[in-house]
Amino acid sequence: MLKRLKQITWIVLASTMLMGNVAHAATQEKLSINKNGIKVWTYQVENNPVMRYRAETIVNTTLENAVGLILDTEKGKKWIPYVSDLSVIERNDTTGKFIVYMRLDFPFPLSDRDLVVEGKLSKLSGGKIVFKNKSITDSRVPIHTNIVRIQQYEGDWVFQKLGAQQVKVTTSGFADPAGAIPLSFVNNFVQQQPYQMLQRMKQQVKQSNYTTKDIPEVLH
Repeated sequence: MLKRLKQITWIVLASTMLMGNVAHAATQEKLSINKNGIKVWTYQVENNPVMRYRAETIVNTTLENAVGLILDTEKGKKWIPYVSDLSVIERNDTTGKFIVYMRLDFPFPLSDRDLVVEGKLSKLSGGKIVFKNKSITDSRVPIHTNIVRIQQYEGDWVFQKLGAQQVKVTTSGFADPAGAIPLSFVNNFVQQQPYQMLQRMKQQVKQSNYTTKDIPEVLH
């Protein structure tokens, strides 16, 4: 196994931690933020006041460098808000499947959150790289009395190569944060967090130099 891949904890999950419950009917997307080359669309689903989002930007780097940054645990802690713990429970670099534990530290007086996520990495025929994640229950991860366990979560990342040094990055998803969180905090988070995250990512990728050897076999 590659040294960096041994540290993978799939920080891609953090981008979609507070996006609302699963539902069927959705309202039309609204372009909530459009600045510094980053766009964030938000929308709501039927019988749910919490917004969901989709965000995208263009990163001036190679596809391998963008994906490698997302998979680097130590770097992720520098630019993904709220994440305090990321632990791999199991991982298969050949199939791209993994299970990970994540903890989020929220500002007082909100309780911290955690969750167990099952994910899958894949490379589509057109060259796009896709990360798909969803929450699961796992007996290896006990529920802590002082942390709220997130039970409903799904989130995707898509990386599309536009040129030798240009990658389109898209992230979207939702989660039921569970417990007591003011709706105003959640909806503001939905808009601002993906914007801030992508903004930090664009800066962090300038300091990185990941190549094909730094990403799982399934993505080659």
